[in-house]
Amino acid sequence: MEDPIRQGRRMYELGRRLGALGAVAIGSAGGPLAHALARTAGGGAALAGGEVRFHDGRCAACAAWLAQYYRLPASLFLRQQGREVTAWVLDGRGRLFEPPALPPSAPTRAGEWDLLVGVEQAWAVHRAGRVRRSGPLCAQGPEGLVLALERMGYELVPARPGVPVLRSDREGFSLQVELDGSSVPLPGEDALAAAAAWIPP
Repeated sequence: MEDPIRQGRRMYELGRRLGALGAVAIGSAGGPLAHALARTAGGGAALAGGEVRFHDGRCAACAAWLAQYYRLPASLFLRQQGREVTAWVLDGRGRLFEPPALPPSAPTRAGEWDLLVGVEQAWAVHRAGRVRRSGPLCAQGPEGLVLALERMGYELVPARPGVPVLRSDREGFSLQVELDGSSVPLPGEDALAAAAAWIPP
Protein backbone atom coordinates (compact mmCIF):
# COMPACT_ATOMS: atom_id res chain seq x y z
CA MET A 1 0.00 0.00 0.00
CA GLU A 2 1.25 3.46 -0.89
CA ASP A 3 1.99 5.78 2.03
CA PRO A 4 -1.12 7.93 2.76
CA ILE A 5 0.92 11.16 2.76
CA ARG A 6 2.29 10.33 -0.68
CA GLN A 7 -1.23 9.47 -1.86
CA GLY A 8 -2.41 12.80 -0.50
CA ARG A 9 0.24 14.71 -2.44
CA ARG A 10 -0.69 12.84 -5.60
CA MET A 11 -4.40 13.57 -5.09
CA TYR A 12 -3.69 17.24 -4.42
CA GLU A 13 -1.82 17.53 -7.73
CA LEU A 14 -4.57 15.61 -9.54
CA GLY A 15 -7.11 17.97 -7.99
CA ARG A 16 -5.19 20.99 -9.26
CA ARG A 17 -5.23 19.59 -12.80
CA LEU A 18 -8.96 18.86 -12.57
CA GLY A 19 -9.67 22.28 -11.09
CA ALA A 20 -7.89 23.94 -14.00
CA LEU A 21 -10.64 22.51 -16.24
CA GLY A 22 -13.14 24.79 -14.49
CA ALA A 23 -15.26 22.44 -12.37
CA VAL A 24 -15.22 18.89 -11.04
CA ALA A 25 -17.60 16.55 -9.20
CA ILE A 26 -15.88 14.65 -6.37
CA GLY A 27 -17.21 11.70 -4.38
CA SER A 28 -15.89 8.87 -2.24
CA ALA A 29 -16.99 5.72 -0.45
CA GLY A 30 -15.64 2.85 1.59
CA GLY A 31 -13.58 4.42 4.34
CA PRO A 32 -11.87 7.42 5.94
CA LEU A 33 -8.79 7.35 3.70
CA ALA A 34 -10.92 7.67 0.55
CA HIS A 35 -12.86 10.54 2.14
CA ALA A 36 -9.66 12.32 3.21
CA LEU A 37 -8.11 11.93 -0.24
CA ALA A 38 -11.30 13.25 -1.87
CA ARG A 39 -11.12 16.39 0.29
CA THR A 40 -7.44 16.75 -0.53
CA ALA A 41 -8.19 16.58 -4.26
CA GLY A 42 -11.00 19.08 -3.73
CA GLY A 43 -8.62 21.47 -2.02
CA GLY A 44 -6.23 21.25 -4.94
CA ALA A 45 -9.07 21.82 -7.42
CA ALA A 46 -10.37 24.87 -5.54
CA LEU A 47 -6.88 26.38 -5.21
CA ALA A 48 -6.49 25.97 -8.98
CA GLY A 49 -9.61 28.11 -9.38
CA GLY A 50 -12.04 25.25 -10.02
CA GLU A 51 -15.58 24.93 -8.75
CA VAL A 52 -15.78 21.76 -6.63
CA ARG A 53 -19.03 19.81 -6.33
CA PHE A 54 -18.69 17.31 -3.50
CA HIS A 55 -21.55 14.82 -3.49
CA ASP A 56 -22.96 11.86 -1.60
CA GLY A 57 -23.16 9.46 -4.56
CA ARG A 58 -21.87 6.02 -3.58
CA CYS A 59 -20.44 4.69 -6.85
CA ALA A 60 -18.38 5.86 -9.83
CA ALA A 61 -21.22 5.58 -12.37
CA CYS A 62 -23.35 7.88 -10.23
CA ALA A 63 -20.46 10.37 -10.17
CA ALA A 64 -20.17 10.12 -13.96
CA TRP A 65 -23.91 10.74 -14.35
CA LEU A 66 -23.69 13.79 -12.08
CA ALA A 67 -20.93 15.35 -14.18
CA GLN A 68 -22.94 14.74 -17.36
CA TYR A 69 -26.16 16.10 -15.84
CA TYR A 70 -24.52 19.34 -14.70
CA ARG A 71 -22.29 19.51 -17.81
CA LEU A 72 -19.10 19.43 -15.73
CA PRO A 73 -15.86 18.65 -17.57
CA ALA A 74 -14.77 15.96 -15.10
CA SER A 75 -15.58 13.79 -12.11
CA LEU A 76 -13.37 12.03 -9.57
CA PHE A 77 -14.59 9.11 -7.49
CA LEU A 78 -12.52 7.28 -4.87
CA ARG A 79 -13.37 3.85 -3.45
CA GLN A 80 -11.57 2.41 -0.42
CA GLN A 81 -11.42 -1.37 0.00
CA GLY A 82 -9.42 -2.33 3.06
CA ARG A 83 -6.23 -0.27 2.87
CA GLU A 84 -6.36 0.25 -0.91
CA VAL A 85 -7.99 3.21 -2.66
CA THR A 86 -9.02 3.12 -6.32
CA ALA A 87 -9.67 6.32 -8.28
CA TRP A 88 -11.94 6.85 -11.28
CA VAL A 89 -11.02 10.01 -13.19
CA LEU A 90 -13.75 10.53 -15.77
CA ASP A 91 -14.40 13.20 -18.37
CA GLY A 92 -17.76 14.94 -18.82
CA ARG A 93 -19.04 12.00 -20.87
CA GLY A 94 -18.18 9.36 -18.29
CA ARG A 95 -15.02 8.05 -19.96
CA LEU A 96 -11.72 7.45 -18.20
CA PHE A 97 -9.22 10.16 -19.08
CA GLU A 98 -5.94 11.78 -18.07
CA PRO A 99 -6.46 15.47 -17.25
CA PRO A 100 -4.10 17.86 -19.01
CA ALA A 101 -1.06 19.41 -17.35
CA LEU A 102 -1.55 22.62 -15.42
CA PRO A 103 -1.44 25.82 -17.46
CA PRO A 104 1.61 28.02 -16.79
CA SER A 105 -0.46 30.94 -15.46
CA ALA A 106 -1.54 30.85 -11.81
CA PRO A 107 -5.25 31.17 -10.93
CA THR A 108 -6.40 34.61 -9.83
CA ARG A 109 -8.88 33.31 -7.26
CA ALA A 110 -9.85 30.18 -5.36
CA GLY A 111 -12.88 28.24 -6.51
CA GLU A 112 -16.02 27.58 -4.48
CA TRP A 113 -16.97 24.32 -2.73
CA ASP A 114 -20.54 23.01 -2.91
CA LEU A 115 -22.09 19.91 -1.36
CA LEU A 116 -24.76 18.10 -3.37
CA VAL A 117 -26.94 15.66 -1.40
CA GLY A 118 -29.47 13.11 -2.61
CA VAL A 119 -27.41 12.31 -5.70
CA GLU A 120 -28.21 8.55 -5.77
CA GLN A 121 -31.93 9.40 -5.60
CA ALA A 122 -31.61 12.01 -8.37
CA TRP A 123 -29.71 9.51 -10.54
CA ALA A 124 -32.46 6.93 -10.00
CA VAL A 125 -35.28 9.38 -10.79
CA HIS A 126 -33.53 10.64 -13.93
CA ARG A 127 -32.74 7.18 -15.29
CA ALA A 128 -36.17 5.71 -14.43
CA GLY A 129 -37.90 8.61 -16.15
CA ARG A 130 -41.47 7.66 -17.04
CA VAL A 131 -40.73 3.95 -17.40
CA ARG A 132 -43.36 1.84 -15.66
CA ARG A 133 -42.98 -1.88 -15.11
CA SER A 134 -44.43 -4.47 -12.74
CA GLY A 135 -43.70 -7.90 -11.37
CA PRO A 136 -41.16 -9.46 -9.01
CA LEU A 137 -37.47 -8.86 -9.50
CA CYS A 138 -34.26 -9.35 -7.53
CA ALA A 139 -31.64 -6.59 -7.71
CA GLN A 140 -27.99 -6.65 -6.71
CA GLY A 141 -25.94 -3.49 -7.14
CA PRO A 142 -25.62 0.09 -5.94
CA GLU A 143 -28.37 1.86 -4.04
CA GLY A 144 -29.31 3.86 -7.13
CA LEU A 145 -30.23 0.67 -9.00
CA VAL A 146 -32.60 -0.45 -6.26
CA LEU A 147 -34.18 3.02 -6.08
CA ALA A 148 -34.65 3.19 -9.86
CA LEU A 149 -36.26 -0.26 -10.04
CA GLU A 150 -38.64 0.59 -7.19
CA ARG A 151 -39.56 3.84 -8.93
CA MET A 152 -40.34 1.91 -12.13
CA GLY A 153 -42.80 -0.22 -10.15
CA TYR A 154 -41.01 -3.53 -9.70
CA GLU A 155 -41.59 -5.59 -6.56
CA LEU A 156 -38.08 -6.30 -5.27
CA VAL A 157 -37.80 -9.73 -3.68
CA PRO A 158 -35.02 -12.10 -2.57
CA ALA A 159 -33.58 -14.36 -5.29
CA ARG A 160 -35.73 -17.40 -6.05
CA PRO A 161 -36.37 -19.69 -9.05
CA GLY A 162 -38.25 -18.06 -11.90
CA VAL A 163 -37.51 -14.50 -10.78
CA PRO A 164 -35.05 -12.47 -12.89
CA VAL A 165 -31.98 -11.11 -11.11
CA LEU A 166 -30.54 -7.80 -12.29
CA ARG A 167 -26.91 -7.75 -11.18
CA SER A 168 -24.68 -4.69 -11.52
CA ASP A 169 -20.97 -4.33 -10.98
CA ARG A 170 -20.12 -2.49 -7.76
CA GLU A 171 -19.58 0.86 -9.48
CA GLY A 172 -22.84 0.77 -11.43
CA PHE A 173 -21.40 0.83 -14.95
CA SER A 174 -22.73 -2.49 -16.28
CA LEU A 175 -25.76 -4.70 -15.78
CA GLN A 176 -26.67 -8.28 -16.56
CA VAL A 177 -29.89 -10.23 -16.20
CA GLU A 178 -29.78 -13.75 -14.78
CA LEU A 179 -32.69 -16.16 -15.11
CA ASP A 180 -32.85 -19.93 -14.76
CA GLY A 181 -29.09 -20.41 -15.00
CA SER A 182 -28.45 -18.12 -17.98
CA SER A 183 -26.85 -14.68 -17.86
CA VAL A 184 -27.11 -11.94 -20.49
CA PRO A 185 -25.39 -8.52 -20.42
CA LEU A 186 -27.75 -5.59 -20.97
CA PRO A 187 -26.69 -2.58 -23.06
CA GLY A 188 -26.89 0.90 -21.59
CA GLU A 189 -24.92 3.99 -20.65
CA ASP A 190 -24.79 2.67 -17.08
CA ALA A 191 -26.57 0.03 -15.02
CA LEU A 192 -29.61 2.22 -14.38
CA ALA A 193 -30.02 3.17 -18.03
CA ALA A 194 -29.75 -0.52 -18.96
CA ALA A 195 -32.41 -1.40 -16.38
CA ALA A 196 -34.77 1.24 -17.74
CA ALA A 197 -34.35 -0.05 -21.31
CA TRP A 198 -34.78 -3.72 -20.38
CA ILE A 199 -38.19 -5.30 -20.98
CA PRO A 200 -38.73 -8.33 -18.73
CA PRO A 201 -39.84 -11.65 -20.27
